[in-house]
Amino acid sequence: MTKPLSNPKRLWLWAELMFLYVLVPPIIAGLIQPELGDGVLSRVGIGWASFQTGLPSGLFVFPLLLITFVTMLLYLRLDPTFDNTRLWNKAGFKKDLRRIIAVFVPSAAVILGVTWLLAYKTPLLPESGFLRLPREMPIVILFISIGYPWISAYPQEITHRAFFFHRYRRILGEGSLAFWLNVLTFSWLHITMWNWVALAMTIPAGMLFAYTYLKSRSALAAGFEHAIYGIWAFFCGLGYFVFTGNVNGA
Repeated sequence: MTKPLSNPKRLWLWAELMFLYVLVPPIIAGLIQPELGDGVLSRVGIGWASFQTGLPSGLFVFPLLLITFVTMLLYLRLDPTFDNTRLWNKAGFKKDLRRIIAVFVPSAAVILGVTWLLAYKTPLLPESGFLRLPREMPIVILFISIGYPWISAYPQEITHRAFFFHRYRRILGEGSLAFWLNVLTFSWLHITMWNWVALAMTIPAGMLFAYTYLKSRSALAAGFEHAIYGIWAFFCGLGYFVFTGNVNGA
């Protein structure tokens, strides 16, 4: 039987969750686009502070994700209360693969249609953005297809699914509170893109990935699903909104 948490421990876990998943993303957003971040600071009355560091903005994207991924992965590997099979779990992935593909096929058509509407019926996405990569830069799609699953998708499923659900289950439980807070914090992670479209479209994505992880008990399954949706989004043209720092979609 799990020992009940003391109030200080419970408070610590809540503070840690808020810091890592709520406060850190906008700080990174400010470091990536310091001129925009400084504007926000001025509007909230702390204009004396600044996000200007003189460091390359790229330093705060994938290197930071890599450090976070490795740290959280090591924590999970060393925690005796965590079922390490969830980090991969090929059996769970195979069992859930048919459902993942069955949901992806109609979803891919919807995503393509929504991207067309954004490009031709709204000012949010330039018309040239629709299917731009396959039309003009097919080699980029190839590199995205190779690198995105391992550089971005799978690491995020470790940091925002495996670690999140395990580390905070004792304060969130394993029900709807944990699920919806996970979805919202995953969406909030994309505040670094500086546009509301990225936040909006990662809510249904987060729902899918969280459901898959909890159902399959496999970060591999969730990472695969994350990867195919991400690659397809770039293929269609939605990469315009999830390319870090693209404020044109704001």
